Parts: sequence; structure tokens; C-alpha cells
Amino acid sequence: MKTIITFILSGICLSGFAQRKDNRITIGTVDTVYSNILKEKRVVYIHVPDGNKSERYPVLYVLDAENHFESAVAIVEQISGIIPNMVIVGITNTNRERDLTPTHVKPDRIIGAGDAAKSGGGEIFMSFMEKELIPYVDAHYPTTLYRVFSGHSLGGLTVLNAFFNHTGLFNAYIAVDPSLWWDGRGWIAQNERRLPQMNLNGKALFVAIANNLPSGLDTLSVLRDTSINTSFSRSVLGFVQSLRENHPAGLNWSSKFYPNEWHGSVELNAEYDALRYLFNFYHFDMSRLRANPELNADSLLNAHFEEVSKIMGEKVVAGESNVNDLGYFYMGINKLDKAYALLKRNTINYPQSSNAWDSLGECYAAMGDKQNAIEAYKKSLSLQETGDTRKKLEELQGKK
Repeated sequence: MKTIITFILSGICLSGFAQRKDNRITIGTVDTVYSNILKEKRVVYIHVPDGNKSERYPVLYVLDAENHFESAVAIVEQISGIIPNMVIVGITNTNRERDLTPTHVKPDRIIGAGDAAKSGGGEIFMSFMEKELIPYVDAHYPTTLYRVFSGHSLGGLTVLNAFFNHTGLFNAYIAVDPSLWWDGRGWIAQNERRLPQMNLNGKALFVAIANNLPSGLDTLSVLRDTSINTSFSRSVLGFVQSLRENHPAGLNWSSKFYPNEWHGSVELNAEYDALRYLFNFYHFDMSRLRANPELNADSLLNAHFEEVSKIMGEKVVAGESNVNDLGYFYMGINKLDKAYALLKRNTINYPQSSNAWDSLGECYAAMGDKQNAIEAYKKSLSLQETGDTRKKLEELQGKK
């Protein structure tokens, strides 16, 4: 059963979110998956970009969806084009201490008896993701095989469990202030020793570190402290130091310390920075083509996205709206051959887009090719009826 996640519209405009006739802005749906592995129903929040029906998208899986799904959707929609737009899957909790911990522990000064008793179900949870959730999402939503996994706190611990022990399941990992103090730091210490032998070719990782330092300590001196008050910071900073020293083969990674954020506030900034870093290969700067209109825009775009495709493991093409805008720029400076090359390719890349065909029709018309303009407008109208395209078609047909 699916329901719709909405915001009430009240004097605001959120681009990229679908607006319904009842003045609600839809950001996604609530879906459910029954897990035979976990023996329970799991609720997931799903956001699908408002694009063409033929488009497919990378997937961002976000843990603790109750707290982080909405902000993840907003970030991705806001910077899509700089990063690829994505299907976003928010995984809600039923038993957080069970699912997001990789080992069973005994109670101590940090972990109470109740949480300790539940702990250690992380591998079963990862089995649910690998064998049930991801196949379900891929079967029901327009996904590609490129996946990003993001989690905060215990969710960050789970992300790193996937990074170390289910490396092939995701392409990129975002660990936001991960709880690496878990199990007396024994779990992360054991996995750190594996780093020199791991082949992480094509994998990417971003680690965010909040300022949880006690007064008087910095990111270097805290590593020499042994008190329980510094266990959180020592664990995360120690992991980053281990990454730096071991140079894992093929891994593209970065970390960032946030001096003005604490554990409970770091997630928003970190998610943004992580996505910008992990997809720093994706963006093509259209402004350089506008500044140098003699360049072969079509050829440069193709070459760039061929490289992007190699990294993402499947064919990726330039975003329709960006190419469309560039095509109109060339039409505006009367470089119709360059405009045509771009707008024609948009109809090849996005054959079900009525707007792509409408734009190509305008280019044909500007070139004086009435017949092809008419055919392009007819194709556009066959995909979606719009008054503007209908008017342009009728004006051309009246001039025949």
C-alpha cells in the first residue's frame, strides 16, 4: 500500500517537487515491504524525481528516514544538475539498536541493559537490504545500478559495516559522525586492520566529523586522551587517521571536521558536502560554453558524459533542461547549427519529452525548415497537449 508524503503549500515555492491541485506539494510516497528475513513489515519513504517517464536514476538510501528523508530530498532537488537527480529511499526504524549495530555487546557505562540486549542485528538487517529491499526498489522504481548509502550516528556505523563487509552493494558511502565507539571500538579496530588488503577500486567514501570535543582538546590532542568523554571523537578521528595511513587501493575518499556543529546538528551540512564531493565528477560547467560560443558544445558534452558514464558504470547523458537552455542560448546568438545539434540530441536522449520536441520544432522554424518544424510540433503534441505548442503548429500550418 502506498500513500503520499506532502507539505501544505503556504506562500512557498519548492522547485522540483510535484504540486497537486489541492495545493499540496508532494515529496514522495510511503511504501511498505514485508521482510521474511526480519519477520516484519518495513516502511520506506520513496522520492522519485519529476522527470520523463523514460528516465532512470541513481539511488540514495538514507537511514533514520524519520529525521533525514525530507532534508535529503531537498538537498538533491536543489543541486540536481551539479549532481545527478536521484531516487531517494528513506528507511524508517522499527528497532534501531537491533538493526544498526553490527555486534552484540554487554551493558556498560554508555550502553544500557535494554539497548545491549537488542544489539547485534546489523548483519541480518544488511541481508534484508541486499536480498529484499534493494530488489524491491529496483523492480518498482526507475533506478539504475549506481547506489549511495547514507547514515548518521548508529546509521553511520551501519554504513561502514556495509563499506567493509558488503562492499559491492553500494558505489558510494556517507558516514556522518558514525558511532565507531561501538563495542569499545573493537569492531572498527578489527576492520581498520583489513584496509591495506582491501580492493576498493571504484568505491567512494565521505566521513563527516562533528565537534564533540571536550573543552581544551583539539583533533590532535584528543587522540592521546583515554577518558570515556572522548571515546566518540577518538573513534571517528582514529578511523580517518587509519584511512590516511593505509591508502586503501582504489578508494576515493575524503573527510571533513565541522567545528561549529555537534553530533545532533551536523547531518544537514554533511549530507550536502558529501554529495557534492562524491559526485564532483558529474557537473559540466555550461557557462564556459556561453563564454566561448565557438567551442563545439555537442562534442564537449558528449566527451564529458562518456567519462561520467565510465565512473557510474552505465550510460549517462546530459540533463535535458541544461541542454535545452544551452540550445536556446545558441539560437539567441544566431548560431543555429550549434543549437540544432544540441536540441536534436535532446530528442534522442529524451524521446518521450514533449518539451524536447517542441524546442527542436522552434529551432527548425528558426532555420526556415517548416516541414520538419511541423513534424516536431506534432510529435510534441502526441506526447503532451499544450496550448503553446498547438498555437505554434497552427501558425506554421497556416503559412504553408
